[in-house]
Amino acid sequence: MIGPVEMDQATKPKNNSHSCPLHIRARAHPAISSQDICKIDALESEIRAHYPWIDDVQTFGPDVVKGWGNGPALWFGDTAEIPLQGRNPAKRFDYRLGWLAADGDIVVIGGPNCGPFETYQREWLQAPRLTYLNVDPQSKPPRTSTLAICLRDPDAYGRLVATLDGASGVTLNAHQTTGRAWALASRLSQDLGAEIHVAGPPPTLSRLANNKLWFGDVAQRLLGSGATPEKHAAHSASALTRHVADLARKRDRLVVKLPDSAGSAGNFILDARDVRGLTPRLLRDSLLKRLSLAGCESRFPMFVEVWDANVVASPSVQMWIPRIAEEPPVIEGIFEQALSGDRAAFAGAAPAHLPQHVETALCQDAFRLATLFQKLGYFGRCSFDTVVTGEHGTADTVHWIECNARWGGVSVPMTLVNRLTLKGRMPHYVIVQSESSGFSPLPFSKALQEFSDLALSPDIQTGVLFLSPNLIEAGLGTHFVAFGRDQKLASASAKAVLQRLQASD
Repeated sequence: MIGPVEMDQATKPKNNSHSCPLHIRARAHPAISSQDICKIDALESEIRAHYPWIDDVQTFGPDVVKGWGNGPALWFGDTAEIPLQGRNPAKRFDYRLGWLAADGDIVVIGGPNCGPFETYQREWLQAPRLTYLNVDPQSKPPRTSTLAICLRDPDAYGRLVATLDGASGVTLNAHQTTGRAWALASRLSQDLGAEIHVAGPPPTLSRLANNKLWFGDVAQRLLGSGATPEKHAAHSASALTRHVADLARKRDRLVVKLPDSAGSAGNFILDARDVRGLTPRLLRDSLLKRLSLAGCESRFPMFVEVWDANVVASPSVQMWIPRIAEEPPVIEGIFEQALSGDRAAFAGAAPAHLPQHVETALCQDAFRLATLFQKLGYFGRCSFDTVVTGEHGTADTVHWIECNARWGGVSVPMTLVNRLTLKGRMPHYVIVQSESSGFSPLPFSKALQEFSDLALSPDIQTGVLFLSPNLIEAGLGTHFVAFGRDQKLASASAKAVLQRLQASD
């Protein structure tokens, strides 16, 4: 198994827009052949011919640049820029991205303020001057992203400018770097009279990379036709019906997906036995009813994909893609994702332990994909989700499912652990993101008291660190990292927290 490789230079902040002050640790250094480079260059040219403005940011003005400044950073952790992610106003993760902030930064949030969590986060980060700016405390439906609020609401924007107070070298970070992030950077550059850096990909490339259909096509063209599960795009209800009926004759389970949503929000699992005997009209009505209940009936295109059988692992490859081509992409970790429910919702993750041949294949192909993205102009956090299948528990085939061209439930805590253990040994840990209505609402201050016996140790080797307060305070779940002297003990700590929360109902 490829072990963690400490990279001292990669973990030190540098004062220029080409580097990143986050603590990046490389896990593997895959080789890439001259033949690979030629194939990547050829595909880059094809993509650019089809999307000539894929990395363009000039429209946002001369003082808006891709990279990282040496002044304060803005952190927008709201997930509502992702389709379907803002449906429940109480299900927020805004505070989570604050774990990446430095002293003097501004964390922009929505939803109820949580003073006890802000104190908790400041203390662990040793950042007493970390500022929290709430621009959407009520968060009424339909929910608007905090980026959009800062762009459209004069009061929110004025407070943001006042908080920056003429700062220079500002860097804008967002959970997902959309066109709104770049537009806000453009407006700030004009009103502050200063250069604004955006720590993320150009908006067109960001949109494409987060689109499952586009990513699947790119993965097949770069890695081979068998790199993804069989899938078909549907631009209308009739096409969707036709593709479902066709695949149901050949496969046992299918999934209908929205190409631009995240996690399981846009996933609809179908058992082929339930649809094989239906007439086209009945199948169409059944599909549209399910989509309507989820608020997706008019969101075409979507696609139908074969739901892989005999899945033995669901690894996620976590990448950091530097701004300049002279610095290659970094593979920071491979995590086994815990999925729950019929839609395979993300429920957590832990560092993966995979057969050597599977890990080697994952690293090599992820590095090829990331190298292509970098050549297309990508910068920042990125991860690739896969499934590994095989007969009788033997890992044989890797399928690339989607690209998460954004921060997420694995990358934020992984980067935080790197930060907290910069001078110590890497701990064993488990990430938990349990979303359930089975928990009773619990104020965060009381949660700290309730789990004081599991408080994180100063050496970051045992205990629990809460990542955000919103789920636990709303009674919608919990979100934390559990540590242990070994992986088994870390898992035991995670289970103890969940059991105690369930018992308190």
